[in-house]
Amino acid sequence: MNFIKEKRELSIVACLGILLLIGGIWDKQISQGIMNQGSLFGTFFQNYGLIFPGIILFMSTQIFIYYAKKSNLPGFGKGSIYFIAIIAGLYQIWQMIKIMLFYTVTSLNNRQQNQPLGAANNDGGGAMSFPNWFFPALVILSVLTFAVGCMLCNRWLKGKNRQELNGLVLIGLGAIVAVYAANTIVDVMKTFWGRFRPYELQSNWAEYTNWWSINGANGHKSFPSGHSEQAWLALYLPLFVDPLKKKKRQIIMILASVFGCFVAFSRVRIGAHFLSDVAVGSVIAIFVIYVVSRLLNQRLDGESLSE
Repeated sequence: MNFIKEKRELSIVACLGILLLIGGIWDKQISQGIMNQGSLFGTFFQNYGLIFPGIILFMSTQIFIYYAKKSNLPGFGKGSIYFIAIIAGLYQIWQMIKIMLFYTVTSLNNRQQNQPLGAANNDGGGAMSFPNWFFPALVILSVLTFAVGCMLCNRWLKGKNRQELNGLVLIGLGAIVAVYAANTIVDVMKTFWGRFRPYELQSNWAEYTNWWSINGANGHKSFPSGHSEQAWLALYLPLFVDPLKKKKRQIIMILASVFGCFVAFSRVRIGAHFLSDVAVGSVIAIFVIYVVSRLLNQRLDGESLSE
């Protein structure tokens, strides 16, 4: 059984390796053929494809709160956990909503200025005006999302016994490591590689470089894809499900994989990344989750590592 499972995981890595090889040969031709900054598909996932790191970290903070509530810690200890977890959870929701609203405003501005809907300065170098409703909408949506999230997490956690909560605390700590490790790796590589994005090369492809060419810090951050990495972090969600509920874990794993594929393709479609960019971004997230899940002695599909 273990051999079959390891073979399946190796097949996933092999598929991503093939995509990286294809990208190394035909990155430019693929982007030139399918890039469209006006794509509704690409714009949708650009605007709303970064939700899962925030959701995962928020769920972790709720686990810590519920664990403290059920623990025998002194009042000061419980209060400290409550305070830190609530602030951290609210911050994650705030950041998640802020990013979605930012991209939404970008799309609306593009439409008003007769520019491609999905055109965006992903590296933050352009000035942008925000409408008067931006901050009130950010506050209201953040508070509502936080309240609904707390309610849903309370329903999820209230039936858990001490042993289950102990396991979930480890899953929550692993989530923090996975999200920040994957994000840090991608951010460092983006700065270090200095690869031009496809949309930056539309009028002049002379600056095009293959993915293995390291250009140094020059303000261009195409390689690897942060959207793809953060989308594939959704693969961590099955670990929040009871390992005995294998069917549910498998369904969530499949849905997370489909979401990751959609976001990765959307980044190439909208011209924000090359195929090799999204392949490496995906590999980073999958590898980090693989390592963390093994440290937690878990499989995403619910099977024991010892089986």
